[in-house]
Amino acid sequence: MITISEHPLYNELVNEVPINFSLTTLGSQSQFPKDLALAVHSELINRKTSPPPLDVLVELFESMYFASLKTEESKPVLFHIAYVDPQKPDPSPPKRLVHNRWSCVQLSPPIAMNSANFVKIAPASDPRTSSFAVFHGADGRLTVWGLIDQGNSYHDYVNFDSESGPERPGLFQASIIGIGHLVAYIGYEKIAELKQNSLVRTAIDVFHSGKIHEALKIGIQSHLDSLRTGWPDEFPEDFDDWESPTVEAWFATLRRLLLRVQNIRHGGAFLITPDQTRQGLLIKQKISYCRLHTALKRHAVATAQQLISSGIIGDEYMEKEAEDMPVGLYLEEVVAGYDLEEIRDELGNVIWFTSLLTRVDGLVLLDPNLEVQGFGVEVTVSEEPSEICSAGDAEASLWLLKKVDYQHYGTRHRSMMRYCAKFPGSVGFVISQDGDVRVMTSVDGRLIIWENIQLQLPKFVSRRKLRRRRGRRLRRRRPSETGGSL
Repeated sequence: MITISEHPLYNELVNEVPINFSLTTLGSQSQFPKDLALAVHSELINRKTSPPPLDVLVELFESMYFASLKTEESKPVLFHIAYVDPQKPDPSPPKRLVHNRWSCVQLSPPIAMNSANFVKIAPASDPRTSSFAVFHGADGRLTVWGLIDQGNSYHDYVNFDSESGPERPGLFQASIIGIGHLVAYIGYEKIAELKQNSLVRTAIDVFHSGKIHEALKIGIQSHLDSLRTGWPDEFPEDFDDWESPTVEAWFATLRRLLLRVQNIRHGGAFLITPDQTRQGLLIKQKISYCRLHTALKRHAVATAQQLISSGIIGDEYMEKEAEDMPVGLYLEEVVAGYDLEEIRDELGNVIWFTSLLTRVDGLVLLDPNLEVQGFGVEVTVSEEPSEICSAGDAEASLWLLKKVDYQHYGTRHRSMMRYCAKFPGSVGFVISQDGDVRVMTSVDGRLIIWENIQLQLPKFVSRRKLRRRRGRRLRRRRPSETGGSL
């Protein structure tokens, strides 16, 4: 495997900083679109894929970068691109083509690719629904040759708003998501991200494991305990089989909430604290809103019900090509499916409701069960943290910690830092207007902040197929209990 610095053209490119750039170095050497090009080129080589010429990638990312600095009718320029060969736009189609699969429509004539043209055609696309197909010709010149539709399925899937998503077209994909902010992907996996003058190779998943995961365990365990108490008698006795998908759903809901606030672009903050004294907080608007917690419980039960029914139907009848099927079993699956859809809509609406509370000055206060206790909350703790460090991994490993300056951050971040340092076990999420999301908690007397956390789905995993496989491993009721035949 080669790294960026080991790339054969690295030294040549680092000495060719474009004269157009006049970025301020913030603590380290500034990085540019060419560095993003190197990252993508190196990753494609590591995956044993034939990459486009490096100078073509540099031209692509420089054009996108400069387009991101402009506006079109006072609106920011935002779009996706997919690097797709017009001669083979869909080289390996699946055996079964679903109706909502992407397709590519050709532009006639193709559009020469540069920042000015990107700005002009950007309004024809929306990152949530479509993307531009780009490729280089025999002469090495890049063109925008097509538009790819049905991007909604991808957008909903990575934001945890749907249970399944499509494969992505092209050799790789890239997006403008803000001013001077580019992200490159291969399929669903983020390869690198250029934020103004800083290149970030990987985001940190603080939800799957690590210190933030541990700090949130109080709420997760409470959620699991309440489910065990109310678990229907007719379900499999071993509740532990359901624990992993239930925890995943809990974290997916928290991610969705943060993503929703991020997309509002207003900025906001959530404080999750087990402290019930409310010391250090001035709650201007007190409420008790528990619907997120109760909807998650209903979601877990409905998911289990559908999994059990569909698992039996698949294993005992569909795969065995049985002629008859119990009517009651079929009805159970249908009803469970309807219930699950209603609960998903409920969760989506609750997330919208809760996210909008962040638009009021102050933070939104949650208890460990994700029940809203108030909004417009002011932190009254005045004592500054004695030590603040930025984490390099989810575990906040000592050798990856970097000390950061308290005064480097804005008012919203500093107030959250003061509270989390004063009350260990608390977790603070701060969303900036520009979309950056940071999380912090106290670890061994230090205030630890995670700067670049993974919110969207990091890799493509068919949650629907994963759930079906889990369902087959579980002990189920026998089909005879459902009566009748179909």
